Amino acid sequence: MILDKCRDITEFKELYNKRQMPNSYEFFWLINNPNLYCFYDEKDNFLRGYITLQEEDGELTLSGASIRKNFKENIDAVKMVCKAVNKTIYAYTPLKHAGLVLRKAGFKRLYDNKYVYEV
Repeated sequence: MILDKCRDITEFKELYNKRQMPNSYEFFWLINNPNLYCFYDEKDNFLRGYITLQEEDGELTLSGASIRKNFKENIDAVKMVCKAVNKTIYAYTPLKHAGLVLRKAGFKRLYDNKYVYEV
């Protein structure tokens, strides 16, 4: 897996439209977010997913989306971003599979849909 900036806006927009996040951000805002990390398949070089960091209500929060059947790569990407940022990060998701990815990546469930990664 390769973590990089967005390489192809058309490919990114296709994934954005197919795999909407529960707290969906506008495409223009997302693509211009300086904390947008895309992760690519190492062998075939296609976009597997993306992670974005943003300040919300005084918290640094993590969000993202990916192609289906990408569990291990999602965990690895979240771990890489958290390690690089090296700060407390929060994530909110009502999705059980996303919560499992977060827990496997080192987040702790605080309550309901809220998770935290602490340095």
